[in-house]
Amino acid sequence: MIRALVFYRTLLFMVLFLNSACLFLTDNKSAGLPYLRELFIGVIMVCALLLLLVWKRAQQSRASVWIVCFGLLLPVLSALLANAKFGQPLTFGLLEERRSFLYLLFFPLWYLMIKARPTQEQLERFFLCSGLACVAVGYLYYVGVIPENSDVAFTVDEKDYGLEPLRPNRFSIGAPYVSACAFMLMYRLKRHFSVVTVLLLLLFASYLWLVIQTRNTMLIWVLAGVWIFRSQWGALLKVGVALIAILLAAYFILPEVFFSEQYARFNALLAEATSEGGVRSTTADIVLREVAQNYYIGMGALSLQWQNGFARLYSSYFYLSDVGLLGVFYRFGFFTPVIALIYYVGYWRIMRQCRNKGDLLSGLQLDFWFNCINFFLSTSIMYGGELTGLAIASFVYFARVQVATNQEALFVLARDVPYQKEHNILN
Repeated sequence: MIRALVFYRTLLFMVLFLNSACLFLTDNKSAGLPYLRELFIGVIMVCALLLLLVWKRAQQSRASVWIVCFGLLLPVLSALLANAKFGQPLTFGLLEERRSFLYLLFFPLWYLMIKARPTQEQLERFFLCSGLACVAVGYLYYVGVIPENSDVAFTVDEKDYGLEPLRPNRFSIGAPYVSACAFMLMYRLKRHFSVVTVLLLLLFASYLWLVIQTRNTMLIWVLAGVWIFRSQWGALLKVGVALIAILLAAYFILPEVFFSEQYARFNALLAEATSEGGVRSTTADIVLREVAQNYYIGMGALSLQWQNGFARLYSSYFYLSDVGLLGVFYRFGFFTPVIALIYYVGYWRIMRQCRNKGDLLSGLQLDFWFNCINFFLSTSIMYGGELTGLAIASFVYFARVQVATNQEALFVLARDVPYQKEHNILN
């Protein structure tokens, strides 16, 4: 029995770790194991389809229908629409939407949780270790310790543009895991102040600032901190004092790195954020114009591996991922309001069934709410499958654990009531 639990918990950790994508070869990290992401997605799809066929619990769950909608039906529909509009072969359409298949991670993760029976604290440790692995790999790649993989060449998006790109060394390695870990650590600090937790949070914050470099995520982290500590200003003050002390120490050790360079970067990021126009607004204008000309029928998404993708139609910097919900609108046209409604309402209904949430589940819940607020720029519907599949599996599993625990407690109480009455009568 113990050996089986250890085996399933080890397997659960391995799936969580691989899902972080820190070992994958991607367009913003040309170091990793070639085709590991595709192999991982393929294994997840096979396991999910097998579980759907033979596992009655998966067939009877309403959450399964929601997952199949976003993890199977939408990417296939996008590939069909791109084939109908542009003649793109279905294989290239499915390749372009392969990240959506990670929603299907829900099925193997849910099954492994049932077998491994982890507590929320154990799942938090697994997740934190995976997040720290992302930070370690990201930093090592950022400073050049991990070299690029020169044996593999493939067509990628133009990450930078212009003669002097603002963020030439920007790498989004494990960004979803890092944000969820940051929220989890904030909730942990709310419960109990710890210098170790503060140091971990500072490590993730430095990784966001130096490596990920996404302004929207920075703003969301600040708002998350204000929201989490809104009723405990004393805890927020302790965290702030600790962070200031650590940053001052770092400044006196390496003043050039922790003042001059970062102050210049802050000014550059602020200037770009406040300037008018930009590639995002250009992409949004193209999307609205093209979908309207197509009678509001979705056109799917093109793969760069097929005739240079969107670059031959619009420009070399046309990203559906840059415009959030408008990217969904380009793919699916007039179906977009229905898709968004099913996504946000369905996620909320599944999430609220789990009443007692620990730090990780609270962090995943907060991530969902920020995606709701930022739905125009949020890419969670099409590109958030790796975290959404994990989150839904966790909410469903721990909701059922809590129901089973409550039923067991009621059974014990009902069994003891006659004994208590008899004991009172005899006395």
